[in-house]
Amino acid sequence: MSAAYARSIAGLGHGGPPARGRRRPRRVAAVAVGPSPEAVEAAYTACEESTRASSATFFFATLLMRPTQRRSVQAIYAWCRELDDTVDGVEALRAPKEEADRKLSAIEADLRALFDDDRGGGPVVAPSSAPETIALADTIRRTPGLEAGPFLDMIAGMRSDLAVTLDVSTGLPSRMFDDWPALREYCYAVAGTVGLMTLPVMGTARGYTVEQASTPGIELGIALQLTNILRDVGEDARRGRLYLPLDAVATHGLTPREILDGVLDERYEALIEDEIRRAEAHFGRAADGVRMLAPAARLPVLAAAEIYGALLQKVRDNGYDNHTKRAYTTTREKLRALPGLARRAWFET
Repeated sequence: MSAAYARSIAGLGHGGPPARGRRRPRRVAAVAVGPSPEAVEAAYTACEESTRASSATFFFATLLMRPTQRRSVQAIYAWCRELDDTVDGVEALRAPKEEADRKLSAIEADLRALFDDDRGGGPVVAPSSAPETIALADTIRRTPGLEAGPFLDMIAGMRSDLAVTLDVSTGLPSRMFDDWPALREYCYAVAGTVGLMTLPVMGTARGYTVEQASTPGIELGIALQLTNILRDVGEDARRGRLYLPLDAVATHGLTPREILDGVLDERYEALIEDEIRRAEAHFGRAADGVRMLAPAARLPVLAAAEIYGALLQKVRDNGYDNHTKRAYTTTREKLRALPGLARRAWFET
């Protein structure tokens, strides 16, 4: 278990203030006058559109939140989306990796600037800053308990993806995951952190603390990321990446090369079924924490978990072909699930 993961399980993120050494030039500067109220509203609107365009399931879940929660969660999501696009977006994949690395460094410097500002008055950003930065700054200002640690952990996880290359001698990715603990650490960094980012926004039920609710929040993020991996094996292979744990691949008599080449036989079906069950177990542990959330937060979190988790059954329904078929849920299926989810959210204690 990494130090970052251990700290986050304890609800501490990075812990303590960020180092104050020399900083790279950054796009966001502390200024006396920040964006106008109209500019802040426009930034939140841009984050809403980014969420809508990037993830139908996540956007659907945010529609079930209170308006103030929805705006803040969409701002956090849009910031995460910008980070992901910097590494995996179409333009990023065409550009030199050094350019993406510079952008990541600039995003990190911006983030540190936001959290380094006096929290009494809140961070102030330049009116020319990106919409997700303006909206995130406003969210930080309005959300006690929102800390830099999970955001920095996500940047580190994304940076590890950026470092992946193809080994010319083997034709295999330069970074693969030996076992589940190694993959779990990665899943924490790029998705479990989202639970820690959004928990202060969502709030906890009476009698529970953010620290207590952090572990199931991380579990949900890990489950969501593992679901992404199981949905996108083919897409990742075409990008020269393999996220399935190598010990599990070997246990089923497979090789990384076969996975990258799109093998689809009984061995592969058994491998994917085992990983689906692993993801379902994480969804189950995440569900145990729903009662710890503030009542208004339970339905959207349940909806995100259940509707996204349904993708696992879709992979089964597709005959485990996640090389050429993309699992998805329809709007009708999402709406059909709502009444049962609402009842569950209501009776959670």
